[in-house]
Amino acid sequence: MFRSWSRLWQRCEEGLLVVLMAGMVLVSFAQIALRNLCSYSLPWAEPLVQVLLLWATLTGALVATRQSRHIHIDLLLRLAPERVRPVLQFGGAAASALICAMLAWVATRFAIGEAGAGTTGVFGVAVWKLQLGFPLAFGAMALRFAGQAMAAARVLFRQPAR
Repeated sequence: MFRSWSRLWQRCEEGLLVVLMAGMVLVSFAQIALRNLCSYSLPWAEPLVQVLLLWATLTGALVATRQSRHIHIDLLLRLAPERVRPVLQFGGAAASALICAMLAWVATRFAIGEAGAGTTGVFGVAVWKLQLGFPLAFGAMALRFAGQAMAAARVLFRQPAR
């Protein structure tokens, strides 16, 4: 059951990423074509592309985290002896989970502050709604890193003492 939900979530992430990227390309192409052919510009195109880029970046970070293809420094991990690697993997994943959880908290507080300010963005949508990608993405990444930390802990505690 969990695997089917996990696969569905993965498809949703990847589908959202495709839609966001396609939207950016189409709006940008339309903006360039209208400028060159008709000397006309869509006033909402650039703010929309900025929002799409933000959400695409955050969604891409989620996909990269799921696939363990995110940027990480693993020099110590490569140089460490085999028996120490699970400790380093646990520490790195746990620290990443903690940092992402803190970023999700800060982003949530920021969005709440924006909701109080009442500012609007593209198409009159409240700015805080456009910024919800930050707490959602960082919260999901925190959960993923916590899962990686638990997997590393299982490996760590399965190994016999030497």
